[in-house]
Amino acid sequence: VGQGDATIIRSPGGRTMLIDGGNQASDADNVIVPALHAWGSDRLNVIVVTHPDQDHIGGLPRVIGSVPVDQVVLTGQVHATRIYEQLLTAIRDKNLPAVRARGGMSLDFDPALTTAVLGPTDALVQQTDDTNDASVVIRMTYGAVSFLFIGDAEETEETVILNSGADVHAQIFKVGHHGSRNSTSENWLRAVSPEVGVISVGADNRYGHPHPETLALLSQLGVKVYRTDQQGTVTVVTDGTTYQVSTER
Repeated sequence: VGQGDATIIRSPGGRTMLIDGGNQASDADNVIVPALHAWGSDRLNVIVVTHPDQDHIGGLPRVIGSVPVDQVVLTGQVHATRIYEQLLTAIRDKNLPAVRARGGMSLDFDPALTTAVLGPTDALVQQTDDTNDASVVIRMTYGAVSFLFIGDAEETEETVILNSGADVHAQIFKVGHHGSRNSTSENWLRAVSPEVGVISVGADNRYGHPHPETLALLSQLGVKVYRTDQQGTVTVVTDGTTYQVSTER
């Protein structure tokens, strides 16, 4: 989805979760919904809105209008933009159950998985205007394999989560904030200790993502990096013991 974010998860029981929804309606029409159908799914059991920025929610109103959705998980942070208003209106008009995500809770997604919410805290949501540092952070575990999704969480939220004592270790790490230097701090990365880092980023984006400092740190710690700007859609499949990574190109 270019300089945006969208992850589809299909569980062992055939349930589906979408974490974020790209930058615009065409991301839903051309990428997200077709990928969902290609995986043999005609509905989304859970949509997770990590935070209300355009590049993470731009396609979600169209997704909600295109496929049945059972539940939406979001921070509840106040954010006065037209696209966020459109998303909240779509949730209301479809009468979708909405869950406020907070660190320490678990999501009811698939009994074969542990889906732990590590952040944000109430304090982060209420005390900051920075939507990035109030991102929903999820650690999902199937057997011996864990995945970590952190939206655009930056060093402030990373530190809060580390100080909480939460288990952040994961073999597969969705690198924070498109590889920004303000995310994926060294302390965080050492605690996560990933084997694979996936960066969702647009080619030649105006932010310079992923930043050289982040790429150097990932390389220093031996993390195998996959980038959507270079390799297209990245797919990880696991049986709970081993995992395989494949790319679109």
